[in-house]
Amino acid sequence: MGFYRTPSPNNKYYLPKEEYLTAVHYALRYPYLLEELNTIANADTSQAITYDKDKVSSSNQSDATAKTAILRAELTDKIKKISESIQEAAQSEDDENYLRLHVCYGFNYWQLVGKGMKCGQYQFSNMRQFFYYSLAKKI
Repeated sequence: MGFYRTPSPNNKYYLPKEEYLTAVHYALRYPYLLEELNTIANADTSQAITYDKDKVSSSNQSDATAKTAILRAELTDKIKKISESIQEAAQSEDDENYLRLHVCYGFNYWQLVGKGMKCGQYQFSNMRQFFYYSLAKKI
């Protein structure tokens, strides 16, 4: 993944270096975001509200259910941005899977060809550049 340069200013998907690298690292967080979302989805929030204490109109206790819901919404939004950008950039469902492996899991072009990817290097490069451009505009 490290041998791809940032697009030049003449490229139609040009991004400043900082924005490009932000998009690259944002996409690489995808597996961690999924893992964290799955961990939160399986979390036990049954202790969020307790009725064994006196009823108080205002309390210093935090609402664990609300915190969990907010965190889930934020993670879902981040994952959605990455997934939507992949769908916009890819022409087919197979291309989506290969592009996801590349931008989110760090597979290089030759590893993807070994897995059976059919598109050429030029087409894949354009797909990847459009993905990063689209993602950078959503972040």
